[in-house]
Amino acid sequence: MNDDTRTEWHALFNAVLNGIATDVEQRQLATLLKSSAEARQLWFLYGDNECGLAELNAASRAPATVVRPAFWTARRALAAAAALVFFLGLSALWWSRRGVEMEVLRVSESAVGRWKAGDTMRARHLTWVRGTVEMRLASGVRLKVEAPAVLEFVGPMELRVVAGKVTADVGEAGKGFVIETPETRVVDLGTVFGVDASSTARTDVVVFKGQVELFQKGAKERLALLNQGEGMRVEKNRRASRIVSVTGSDESGSWSAQERPPENAIITAVGDSMSANDEEAKLWPSLRNFYRIVPGGLGDGALAFADAEDEWSNVPDALIGADQVRTFVVDSQNWWMKLTVELSRPCELFVFVDQRNPVPHWVRNEFTDTGKTVTLDFKPSQAGGRVAKQLPYAIWRRVVEKPGAVTLGAPYDNPPADKRSFNPNRMFGVAAKALR
Repeated sequence: MNDDTRTEWHALFNAVLNGIATDVEQRQLATLLKSSAEARQLWFLYGDNECGLAELNAASRAPATVVRPAFWTARRALAAAAALVFFLGLSALWWSRRGVEMEVLRVSESAVGRWKAGDTMRARHLTWVRGTVEMRLASGVRLKVEAPAVLEFVGPMELRVVAGKVTADVGEAGKGFVIETPETRVVDLGTVFGVDASSTARTDVVVFKGQVELFQKGAKERLALLNQGEGMRVEKNRRASRIVSVTGSDESGSWSAQERPPENAIITAVGDSMSANDEEAKLWPSLRNFYRIVPGGLGDGALAFADAEDEWSNVPDALIGADQVRTFVVDSQNWWMKLTVELSRPCELFVFVDQRNPVPHWVRNEFTDTGKTVTLDFKPSQAGGRVAKQLPYAIWRRVVEKPGAVTLGAPYDNPPADKRSFNPNRMFGVAAKALR
């Protein structure tokens, strides 16, 4: 469809929605909707989002969240009612599809709309202008949607994200759930994952638990198999790149790969010396891993790494509530990397070092041993979530007096002579706390 055709269709849709269409235009719309699937889809989105899509471009001016259920709403109530009756008469079969059954679990205070927690409904097309809504589908899949967002349920096991950010907790019953965006198609293999299509011409996909298959839009060949702690950014030009860091708490949907942390965050960014191009990413799995920045997240039970289920315990009181960086277990074998931490203000910077390891020279030279420890509760995948070992980590401290970047080294000074027999210990941890 070219731009002239799209303009003609929009003019026709607008005339019908506003109750000013002539008999000829009404018959013209009826013929168009019967003959063109593309026109039906555009008509649906146009009617559903006559107000909502305009507000997506000016969300800051919107007085409240607009939530659109399966049947569209228009600006004028009378015109909408007339258009609905008209459309039902034209395409009863199209509208007979009742949508996907769902239960509203939680609605944020900023999402002022017609839904509230505990509501149940069926919907196919949804639009939010602001706020967040969490829902559970009949399949058991839980979705958290962050506005501005435009969604379409293709079926009970497939969601099309036209725009917005969605976090899916699929569970066992929902394996095979699909999320499609303008750039990607994500097939769940039993997991918790996030998709962010809120930026033009790109989609971010991150996996918090489990595994997903990632495809470029319209491609049959799989682009990547992403595991816990891995993510990719896919652009409209089919370029794929690594997502280096993700910020946010463990609360479902509380993450971002595109925005800087909150103003009160001490750790604002994390990077490393590893390349992120497509070819090297195929050779080095850690080039798909992301660092997880969790402002104020350190405490007993906090996950230690982005790609494993290990947890910190016996955290000293003075460190509870510190900003945390979840590194990758896979980098425990990496003796050439350098990690960069961006700090927003003067602070105490801490590294936690596995006491079974020789302390790397960069730690000894730049940090001071506090004499305190934190425990790593080691939970290998084969242990079924149980703690297999408790490993003491030494806490090393450094005072950083100016904001800026601090470079950390590798977990080992030099590679072992016999790499095949080398059995590395766990990766180090990173935390920061403001100076008093």
